[in-house]
Order: sequence, then C-alpha cells, then structure tokens
Amino acid sequence: MPSPSSSPLRLSPALRHGYGAAAASLAIANTAVMFFLLKFLVDEAGLAPALAGFVLLLGKAWDAVSDPLVGRLSDRTRTAMGARRPWILGGALPFVLLFAVLWRPLPLQGWLAAAGYTLLLVLYNTAYTAVVVPYGALTPGLTRDYDERTRLNAARMGWSMVGGIVAGVGLPVLVQQTGSFGRAAAVLGAVALPPLLWTVWATRGRDLPAAAAATTAAESFWSVLRVPAFRRTATLFLCAWSSIAVLSALVPFYVEHVLLHPGLLDAAFAAIQLSALLAIPLVSWLARRFEKHVAYGVAIASWAVVLVGLAAVPTGTGAPALVVAALVGPGVAAAHVLPWSMLPDVIEADAAERGHERAGAFYGAMTFLEKAATAVALWSLGIGLQAAGYVEGAAAQPESARLAIRVLIGPAPAVVLLAAAAFALLAPPLTRAAHGRLVARLATASSVD
Repeated sequence: MPSPSSSPLRLSPALRHGYGAAAASLAIANTAVMFFLLKFLVDEAGLAPALAGFVLLLGKAWDAVSDPLVGRLSDRTRTAMGARRPWILGGALPFVLLFAVLWRPLPLQGWLAAAGYTLLLVLYNTAYTAVVVPYGALTPGLTRDYDERTRLNAARMGWSMVGGIVAGVGLPVLVQQTGSFGRAAAVLGAVALPPLLWTVWATRGRDLPAAAAATTAAESFWSVLRVPAFRRTATLFLCAWSSIAVLSALVPFYVEHVLLHPGLLDAAFAAIQLSALLAIPLVSWLARRFEKHVAYGVAIASWAVVLVGLAAVPTGTGAPALVVAALVGPGVAAAHVLPWSMLPDVIEADAAERGHERAGAFYGAMTFLEKAATAVALWSLGIGLQAAGYVEGAAAQPESARLAIRVLIGPAPAVVLLAAAAFALLAPPLTRAAHGRLVARLATASSVD
C-alpha cells in the first residue's frame, strides 16, 4: 500500500477523476442551496427576505463547531479503510437524505416556519460537513507536485461544475415537471449518491492517516488561523466565494425582475456553469505557465469587469445578457480551482515546520470560513433586498428593488474581487520556488529519519 510521501507525482486520469467525482455530488447540493434556497424560502415558504437570510445565517452557525471538529476527528481517525474514506462513506446517505428533506413544505408560518427550516439546515450542514471536510483532506496525500495539484483540483472542479449544471438547470426543470421542490430534490439526491461511492472506491489504498498532533479541535482551529500563508489563501478564497454566493442567490431575481425573462433562468445557469467548465483548462494552464496567484489575479480582475457590464444590461434584455454572463467563466473557474490548489502547498509548509501533517484541521478551518462567509453574505443580501422594498412572491417589484439587484450583482462584488486580485499579486501565499525548497526540505528530513 503506497504512502502519501511515496505516491507518484503524476496521477493517472482514473485516480484524478475518481477523486474528483465526489465534487459533483457536493456541487449538486451546494448549487441548489446557493442558487435556490433563498428564493424558495422567500417565494415558496413565504418568509420575509430578512427572515429568510437570518435562517441561512443561523443554519450555518453550527459550522463554527462542526467543521474544525470534523477536521480534527478525521486527522485522528484510524481504520482499515483509512482516515478520510470512512467519513465520506458513512456520511453519504445522511447527506443526500437531509438534502431532500430540506426542501419539503412545512405546515408552519412565520417564525415557527423559520425555526423549522433552521433546524433542517443545521442537520443538513452537519451531514455535508462530515463528507466535504474529509474529502478535501484527501488531497494533500495524493501528490506532492506543485503543478499536479492544479491538475488534480482542475479535475475535481470540473466535476463540481458538472454537478452545478445538473442542479442549476435540472432543479427548475424537475420542479416544473414534478410540481414540488421536495420531489425534485429527492431526484437530485439520488443522482448525488453514486459519485460519492465512486470516490471511496477510487481512492482505496491512498487514504493513510497522518501523525496526529496532541492538540484539541479548538487549539487546532486557532493555530491554523495563525499560519500567514493560510490566512492569505483563505482571504483569496473567501473574497471570491462570497461573491459567488451572492451572485448565485441573485441570478433568479436578476433574470426575473431585471431582464424580465424568467424563462431564461435555465439558459443563464447553463451559460455561467458551462463557461466556467470550459475555462478550467485555461486557468490551469495559466497557473502552470506562470504562478497560481498570477492566474488568480488576472482571472478574478476580468470577472469584476464582466460583473459591472452585467449590471449595466438594459431592462428587458434577453439573449445578449447571456453572452455577458458567459464571460464570467474564467473568474468563476479560478475561484473554484486555484485556492484549493494553493491549500495543499500551505499544509506541506506547516508540516515541515511542525513535524506532522494536519490536513483535516486546515480543510475544516477553510470549510468553516467558506460557510461563515456564505451565511453572512446571504444574510446581508436578504437584508439588502428587504431594505430596497422587495415584496416576497410578487411578480412585479418596485424600481428600488430592481436597482438594488443591479448594484448587488455588479458594482458591489466587483469592488471585492478587484481588491482580492490586487492582494493575490502583492501577497502570494506560496510560490513555485518556495514550494520547491519546501519539498527538498521534507525529502532531507525523511532521509534523515
């Protein structure tokens, strides 16, 4: 059985895509929640926008405990299957079941309905965490090669884009065909289960536990946040991901109330997801040709410019708006691929300094920050829509609400993305040269041992 340190630098396509397949399952659920849950809670469940945003915030507050805790527990797991794969296998079925239940109608109103959906969201997020954190923590052990990690995460994010397309396009179609969000989500949950099982099978023999550190979950979490390279990587990821969260939730509102073409919703999702999927090879090539942080800065800056253009599309515009939306592909691809390609390099640097690897702790912290930023972004979005006079469930919205949608989908995230691009170019987390010195240092330490 190969150890992580002795695994080949270049991975076979079967291993890359076998590992990446689970990302499709996670993206099916995550895309549905990000794109449609706020609108479901507002327009179907009848919650006020600010209250619906508060549900999303509270539903993810549990991640402050669950993400770092699962990360540390997976670092300490010792089974015949390995350290991470038992979590993925054990969490797969609860994850898909709770995803399906999350979209069921509740016989409650107002604050009682909000409490019910909060509880369901807490349970769903717990199951999601039990899968996604150990899954991410598998990455560093698969290869130590700086550029191969970009290829590996490109495969992973390619599958993630496929899952996003399945959910973004498929959920509205399934809702229309079945007449129910609950039944549509049950179908998507059934589709999401097999790729998780494929990943468990494809990574057999690669999942070896790292040496466990004698620290508690809380100490591990805060010590991870004290690593400068991790803070820089997390900053780049969170700026991009919070923008994705806001844009994802706003697309249905934008298509219906700004473009005035609700029938274009599926086409808008397809344009965004397909352009991002097709841009992954370009982003990967840029990262290998130059540096990961350079590719990130260029792609994210271009994304900011496109968003300003999207906000400026005239009301009532149809197909031309889809062309503009498709131009976000490189930025969305970079946001998905590059921070997750940087993180294993940071983990190796930490391992060289501390003498043991704690990938679960790092991925737990990163996932927690991702969910916290998403929750705050969506909560703020709900407050912004309500303050602008958005009327839940109404076919026509006041001009103030339409203006707010334009600002929130364009200039607001553009400012954040441009700042992130500048930060990436000025303060890169870990360069190729620095990583090469790190690998040499680890090799020397291993030979001495």
